[in-house]
Amino acid sequence: MMGMDGKSEIALIDADGKNPKKLTQSHGNEASPSWSPDGKRIAFVSDRSGPPQIYVMGRDGSNVRRLTFEGNYNTSPAWSPKGDQIAFCGRVGGRFEVFVIRPDGTGLQRLTSNSGHNEKPSWTPDGRYIAFSSTRTGGRRSLS
Repeated sequence: MMGMDGKSEIALIDADGKNPKKLTQSHGNEASPSWSPDGKRIAFVSDRSGPPQIYVMGRDGSNVRRLTFEGNYNTSPAWSPKGDQIAFCGRVGGRFEVFVIRPDGTGLQRLTSNSGHNEKPSWTPDGRYIAFSSTRTGGRRSLS
């Protein structure tokens, strides 16, 4: 949803397209919402504090908390099926790599460390693997 000031915001809307409710109201751009498996929280990307970082909020927009503090461009949050981790991509040394972090902001772990960009993580339904897009062997292709 585009705010009055031209910044993107995150909104909730009924399945029939009615009753839009704006969940974020900051001076930054908010994007890439991802529901937690239990439907109680939303991970999202915001540049409200500078470069894009990963945040979590309640499903009603309450209790906004910044999760990532390392890296200068973090994006594409994806909840694990159990809701115990969030995968995301972050820029390191000019390349994007895949990371995981717990929803409380602890346990940051870098999963990739290769040439090329590694982006758009997505969990398998059983939570054992993460698929992602990569340019490590030239063009973009999916790896897991």
